[in-house]
Amino acid sequence: MSSLGICFLVLLAGPGRLAAQDSASSLFPASADNGWPAPSATAAVTRSFPAYRLLPEESRDHESWLASADLGTDPPLRLGLDPQGPTGTPLTSADALSLRAIEPGSRTQPCPTDRLLSADSIECERRMAFADLTMDAPPQLGQAEAELPRWAFLERHRLLLSTLIVPITSVGLVAANSLIGYDKNHSFQFHQEGWFGPNTANGGADKASHLTDYFVIANLFEDVYRMLGWSENAARLWGFGLAVVTGFANEVGDGFTRHGFSWEDAAMDTAGAAAASVISVTRTKDLLGMRTSHLPSATYTHDVYSADLKLSGLGKRLGVDIGPLRWLLFSVTYGTKGYRVKPEIEHQRQVGFEIGLNLQQILNDVGVKRNTWWGYSLHLVGDNVRFPFTAVGMRLDMNSGKWRGPNNGNYD
Repeated sequence: MSSLGICFLVLLAGPGRLAAQDSASSLFPASADNGWPAPSATAAVTRSFPAYRLLPEESRDHESWLASADLGTDPPLRLGLDPQGPTGTPLTSADALSLRAIEPGSRTQPCPTDRLLSADSIECERRMAFADLTMDAPPQLGQAEAELPRWAFLERHRLLLSTLIVPITSVGLVAANSLIGYDKNHSFQFHQEGWFGPNTANGGADKASHLTDYFVIANLFEDVYRMLGWSENAARLWGFGLAVVTGFANEVGDGFTRHGFSWEDAAMDTAGAAAASVISVTRTKDLLGMRTSHLPSATYTHDVYSADLKLSGLGKRLGVDIGPLRWLLFSVTYGTKGYRVKPEIEHQRQVGFEIGLNLQQILNDVGVKRNTWWGYSLHLVGDNVRFPFTAVGMRLDMNSGKWRGPNNGNYD
């Protein structure tokens, strides 16, 4: 079982709102005489908070007060008045103005449509603007790729899962896969495998496999840490770091087998994780990606690895409705034929260009989203694996200099 398969297994405030103040009686306590504030107090209210403003400059100073009122969350915000009222009678604490926190449900209350630049409309606009900044919602990347399933259990145990279970399980399973996955073990050894040369053991297909596998793994770990409640940046760092550590652990385990520790493999693991992180930081997951390939075989002769341009994302960024073309990918591919195959056949190192199906976009269009566990599982496979017979293209055999195709690349 590959390290990618191992990592796939690992995955499995106050009650009231701030009301608009539309009269002086809602701001000051009633007097003992007639239930209304003293005339001087009423005049002060009129001067401080005009019921209707004709020029924006008249209430600019008071808008900051209204905005600050929205900031209260736990205790009520109390504005004390002049301790000596106009009649010389001290005010009690009950005479202070109490402003309670805004309930989440009231943050998005629509502003009245029949407003005339009143103080009510100022407060309402402030409330709605501030709600947009403070709503407790998951990070939005503006893409379908940003959707993730949420499970309260994961967030409640975020620290334990983040620092112990996920890293230790991932690294342990990958290392164990190398140590017990082969019949014969060796003392630790290094092995210089080379890169993509014609005389390497696999013609470079194994390096393409490491590159795309750890691109997928880094994205997978980033998603896991976002599910655990981490911020986007923190999840990217976890995803990149854990992918690199997992790849290194895989090579350490290989060091005790006939394969040996390969610095080339470790470098390609890091390159794949770095590519995933760069695409995440630049928010281009809707545009760019990589897919891996692990068809049943003892060799890489039927595998094709791809780097993809998603036409759906390109159309959106250009503001063009491309219709059914959104279901297609334009890809650059790499694959080899004949290496380690018995009986021997012609060795080929194929660099290709192809048009294939974008299973990710097709899943989205039929209503399979990533924000449910079953939907995420389908996307995990459909978004990251290049399936046979889903693309057609031309491929240049770098060994012979001949073009092959048009074909699907896997069994031709």
